[in-house]
Amino acid sequence: MDEFEIIKRYFSGPASYKHEGVVIGPGDDCAVVRLPDDRELCVSVDTLISGVHFPQSASPEMVASRAMGVNLSDLAAMGATPYGFTLALTLPVVSENWLSGFSRRLHELIATYRLPLLGGNLTRGELSLTVNIMGLVPVGKSLLRSTAKPGDDIYVSGNLGNGAGGLAMALGQVETKHGELLEAYSNPVPRIALGCALLGLASAAIDISDGFSADLGHLCEASDCGALVWLDSIPISDDLITTFGQDKARAMAIQGGDDYELCFTVPATQASAIADLARFQGLSLSRVGKIRSGAGIEIVDSEGRSFESTGGYKHFS
Repeated sequence: MDEFEIIKRYFSGPASYKHEGVVIGPGDDCAVVRLPDDRELCVSVDTLISGVHFPQSASPEMVASRAMGVNLSDLAAMGATPYGFTLALTLPVVSENWLSGFSRRLHELIATYRLPLLGGNLTRGELSLTVNIMGLVPVGKSLLRSTAKPGDDIYVSGNLGNGAGGLAMALGQVETKHGELLEAYSNPVPRIALGCALLGLASAAIDISDGFSADLGHLCEASDCGALVWLDSIPISDDLITTFGQDKARAMAIQGGDDYELCFTVPATQASAIADLARFQGLSLSRVGKIRSGAGIEIVDSEGRSFESTGGYKHFS
């Protein structure tokens, strides 16, 4: 098959989802999309490379899940509703088994998030994917990193560290019966519904991709403030502790990355609203610290002892 046959067989046809905003979809030189008058467009792009963002032995289903999960998580952090995406896929060889598994999982995610594939590119080379994703948010209402204020409470969704634990499993570094950890890494669940619900409620937000301490640091730097974090309040799963032990699990939760949970700040007066939101969504939302004046992040345990974080993942470091 050449590139056009591959696109026609695996990335188009009746399985593709479209909505009324897609005027022209795949097949032309550009897609044409109509935007509602009362919405703004949030745009993000991420490139995933074999051996860096997923193991070289990763299944095509894992590759599709991670490619879409990490990009959708960016929309969640802005409070945006998914609207469309483009995909640039580079393949070393044409494998019908790989393409079948990848496209099947991709179309499942397209249907789940009602996210049309608007177009893209296919070429030959080292396995990599670049997703340009778009979402809609009410005019002037996007969640930002730069708007936290001293006195705000800091919350995180879900459990932290499972992504790092799952990566260790995927790389064969540890054997465990806890498949939930591998699932957290292989099929990250973007917190789209939570992000949308936080519009008008949260003062700032960021998704946790490079590690909790690193991403909270990005939020604090953008907001020109600091943070105090309570180590014992950071949510860690029993599976992670059982597999790696308390100390290693804590380190993974603080600096491991690949969680794709949301870290957000809320005025202290909104504590009851956050509790109601957690119950409504059936999702754990844990208060883990406070925004304060100054700079830097201090992580302390119940006895006031500091935890030194080595930071999160950085390219070129």
